[in-house]
Amino acid sequence: MAWVETRGKSYRLSFRFNDQLQRVNLKSADRRDAEACRIRLEENLRLVERGRIAVPTGADLGLFLISDGRLEKNVEIVRMPTLAEVTKRYQETFTKGAKEVITRRMEDVHMKHLLRIIGGKKPLSEITTGIIQQFIDARSREQHNGHPLKATTIKKAVATLRFVWNWSYRQGHAPMRYPGCDLVYAKEKQAEPFRTFEQIQAIINRSPGLTRRRLRELWDGLFLNPVEVAEVLEHVKQRTKTTWLYPFLGVAAHTRTRRSELFRCRVEDFDFNSRFVLLREKKRSHSNETHRTVDMTEFVAEVMSDYFKINHPGGEVTFATEPNEPIVDTRAWRVFRTGVSSSKWQVLRGFHAFRHSFASNLAAAGIDSRVICELMGHQTAEMEARYRHLFPAQRRAAVMTVYGKPS
Repeated sequence: MAWVETRGKSYRLSFRFNDQLQRVNLKSADRRDAEACRIRLEENLRLVERGRIAVPTGADLGLFLISDGRLEKNVEIVRMPTLAEVTKRYQETFTKGAKEVITRRMEDVHMKHLLRIIGGKKPLSEITTGIIQQFIDARSREQHNGHPLKATTIKKAVATLRFVWNWSYRQGHAPMRYPGCDLVYAKEKQAEPFRTFEQIQAIINRSPGLTRRRLRELWDGLFLNPVEVAEVLEHVKQRTKTTWLYPFLGVAAHTRTRRSELFRCRVEDFDFNSRFVLLREKKRSHSNETHRTVDMTEFVAEVMSDYFKINHPGGEVTFATEPNEPIVDTRAWRVFRTGVSSSKWQVLRGFHAFRHSFASNLAAAGIDSRVICELMGHQTAEMEARYRHLFPAQRRAAVMTVYGKPS
């Protein structure tokens, strides 16, 4: 037997089952609707008592009975987190050490712009393909240091949004995955081919009115021949008082090592007997720290041997200011810029010049591109294409084989 009761302006049903008082709120002010629910509840309650209907474990008995056994529990409204909540949780709890420090720093910059343009209070459910496209369009209209943003920069920000969103979903903080969508970016200019110092200087001399951005693009493509590499290293050696910079650049120039790999180098990674250097990678695999070995030239062996004997501060870390305190990226860049200042080599944009100079010199010497890719450890098709123009002799010989004899 069930009966209708009033609760404020709405009705509820009360009934007994197994000598226990049960109630179910109807959230209705209509008396006829309440009576209809009472009749339905009593009918289903008799079926339960006769064993015709089984009540699932944990089900809300009142809701189960008035819904004819279709509703087993209260409907739960899932609260959709906002973009600000998701990014804050990621920044505070993402596994430490899973990504490079510089990568996390760039992610923070990306998230700052995402929050600024999309809005931190925007729930994830409202961030559609159209909203993401609006972010892309808005960033495309903005400038950095007086120049439009590159599409690559904007793509990295969207990639950060996708990663943080899907991470939040896997952690159970977001009820839905990042929406798969086709986005439109501005066309981007192909990177400059690698050129020698003389080639770049000739272009500048022919066009004295080049903008700072154009000059930067040209010098970004600078590659140094072996003599110039030695000249830069000697200049740094004489110029700077920072004891680790000269060996740091020497290893980079002779082993095509990334600066992040040099930051992770340990003393034990230099095998002077076998003439190998062990490099600890993070780009090849997103989940594991991988390794590769590079050949130790006589120059590297001599420079590093002297560094370990005379200037190394001690500890396990190879390049450090204090024992076991590795060099950070910002400090390394600042010291490098000081080392090349007030010379013709101040046009060098960063450490990457030594890495692609290594590959460019191999390409110019006619080394097979597959060998270059293996030596570089991680190579894209786009980067390979930038080296192809450095085969002038081979290319000219191939053309002359068909159309005439080489002069």
